[in-house]
Formats: sequence, C-alpha cells, structure tokens
Amino acid sequence: MPQYPDLPLGVTVLISTYNGAHRLAPTLKALAHQNLDGIPGVELLIVDNASTDDTKQTALDLWQKLEEPYPLTVLNEPKPGKLNAQETGFKHARYAFIITCDDDNAFVSDYLQMGYQCLVQNPKVGVLGGQGFPKTTVPLPKWFDTYAYRFACGPQAPRSGNVNPTRNVVYGAGMWVRMKAYHQMKALDYRFLITSRTGKKLKGGGEDGELCWAIRFLGYQVWYLEEMKFDHYIPAERLNDEHLKRLLIGQGANGPLNNLHYRIAYGDLKKVPSFFWLREWLYNLRDFFRLHTIADKKIRSNEKQRLLVNLSFILQARSTYDKQAKQVLDYYKRCESLRSSLS
Repeated sequence: MPQYPDLPLGVTVLISTYNGAHRLAPTLKALAHQNLDGIPGVELLIVDNASTDDTKQTALDLWQKLEEPYPLTVLNEPKPGKLNAQETGFKHARYAFIITCDDDNAFVSDYLQMGYQCLVQNPKVGVLGGQGFPKTTVPLPKWFDTYAYRFACGPQAPRSGNVNPTRNVVYGAGMWVRMKAYHQMKALDYRFLITSRTGKKLKGGGEDGELCWAIRFLGYQVWYLEEMKFDHYIPAERLNDEHLKRLLIGQGANGPLNNLHYRIAYGDLKKVPSFFWLREWLYNLRDFFRLHTIADKKIRSNEKQRLLVNLSFILQARSTYDKQAKQVLDYYKRCESLRSSLS
C-alpha cells in the first residue's frame, strides 16, 4: 500500500493570486482576525502565479502591519494557471487540512474554526465548502441569483451536510480539502483533465470541481456548511451581460470533461465504447434542441451559447476524448479498495 505523509493537525490557508496586490488587503485582514481557539497550528501560503505587479512585497508588508498572527510564506509559481499555482501550494502544505482562499474573499471570524472542527469530527469528509456572499459597488443584475454559483456565491445545498446529489461538488472559493485524501489521490496517479484558468482569461476553470470528484471517487464525502460564510468582492466590470457570456463560455468549455466524472460516479459509464465522443456530442445536441422549453429569453440565450461551446469542444477533442474518459474510469476502478474501507 502507498505511504502518505502523516501531517499534523492544523490548517494551511492557501491563496493563489495573479496580480492581486490591489485585492489582498481585505482578504488578509479577515485572515488575521480569525478565531483560532482549538486549532493547534495555522500557516498562510500565498502563491504568486506569474504576477507582474508587486504582489509578494505587498503581501509581506500587509501581513507585517497585521502583526503576523501566524507564519506567512510567499511561493512563486512561474507557470501561469490556477491549477499550477494550487498544486504548488498543496505540495508545501504542512498541516492536515488546507483551505483555498481566493484573493477577493474575506472569511467571517470563525471560518477557520468551524471548518477545522467539522473535518476533525467527520473523518469521512474529504472536501468542505462554505457560503459566499457577493459584495460590490453596484446593484446586482437581475440574472445574478440564477448564476450566483458560477460567481462562487450562494448556498451550495438545501442544508448543511453532504451535497450529494444536489450539487455533487463545491466551488473552490473557501473550499477545504483533507490532505490525506489529496495524497491518496496523487498516489493513485490521478491526472487532471481540466484546462486551468490563466490570468484574466476565462477559458477553462472547473479544476476545483474535478478535485472534488477525484476525492469522491476515493470514498470520501463532499460537504457544505451553511454557517461558514465569506464575502466575495466582485468588481463592477464582472457584473454585466458581456462578462457573464464570457464566463459561461469559459466554464462550459470543460463541461463535458466534468460530466465524465458524473457519469462514472453514478454508474452510467462502466465501459468506454467506441466513438464515445459521438455519443456525448449527441447528448449535448439533444439538450440544445430542448432549449425552447426555457421561458426566460436571457437564460435561454446563455444556455444556447454554453451548449454550442460544449458541442464545439467535443468535436475538436474527438481524437483524445475517449482516451480521457478511459483515464478517469481507470482511476475510479483503482479507488475501489479505498472506497470499501471508507464505506
């Protein structure tokens, strides 16, 4: 059996940022004022992901002004992409639990304490999410509630507990991960398929959902804790129709790959047949022709664009799509013994 690092109990807070110098102040202030009672150790890792501003020095100066309540380490990841930065942070984590904090998040004062206690008390929980609340200088558009989840805001399930089957995954902002589960995933050679977001480009995204699925395949549960709240600062330029369209297109580009995990988890895909990509393409085509059942014109238009992206993606990826599906299915099968031990 593979050996996993026996990390001590405690919390690693991970911030991956690209040119985030002007966004970090509220985030670090909230982290500096956390209630840490009962948590034996805390560290803060900031991964500077190919920034061209003074992110590193700004972070160090801000943390010093906040009296350095726990150790801060700034790491450099020169290869652009959120997934690259996140992987760098996970490799350097010293504690049993890690939380991914975006550079525009501000946690309530007991966020760390609530998450830590939940994971200690529930060893079958591999991933844990909270609830984001939008903070902005302009009124929220009418469509925001419909797409709040895509902005890492809003409830992630009807109530606290296992998100399955309502949501299946949680968004990456404020997401906790049990490091033992992460190392088990790596030991079983899970390889990410998702194209990671790079800088300001919205293409891709969804690597956090893929991480949730990979840990779920091991037999762990994905939970949501509604009392665990944070503010998500959203600039006005992200709250217009054009940005929403770009966001849906970007996130939709990897939708088919995420759907592979769903189909495998629920037993719909036990073997990858020949021309599997064509089957998936036809599923999306069917959904496209069903769009007329959506009454809201704005939602119908956005979903039309998303499905067109899916259709284009699968068609372009047809030479590798079946191989990627088999890769995920093989990983699921390798997890069988761990799933049995956790059940």
